Amino acid sequence: MLTETAGDVAIAAAICSSFLEFPIPNNIAFIGEIGLGGELRAVPRMEKRVHTVAKLGYKMCVIPKSAEKSLANLGFQGMKIVGCKNLKEVINTVFKA
Repeated sequence: MLTETAGDVAIAAAICSSFLEFPIPNNIAFIGEIGLGGELRAVPRMEKRVHTVAKLGYKMCVIPKSAEKSLANLGFQGMKIVGCKNLKEVINTVFKA
């Protein structure tokens, strides 16, 4: 049971991965909350979370589009920051063939 909403996008991506029978690449991290309409929302301490993910060696981090501008110019050790507005964009970004 999770109480932290920052893992919503990661859980949704895992469910999509199972349903589509397409694995999530090992170097992608997900941070964000999902609203009832499927929109992605920022979570508290976003900069610190993304910095931690970069230190762990991830090459891409999927975050809410609303948080992308504030994080894009911070330079997270070569990690690509990808902002998505909703769950559909996450699926299209991660599971593109």
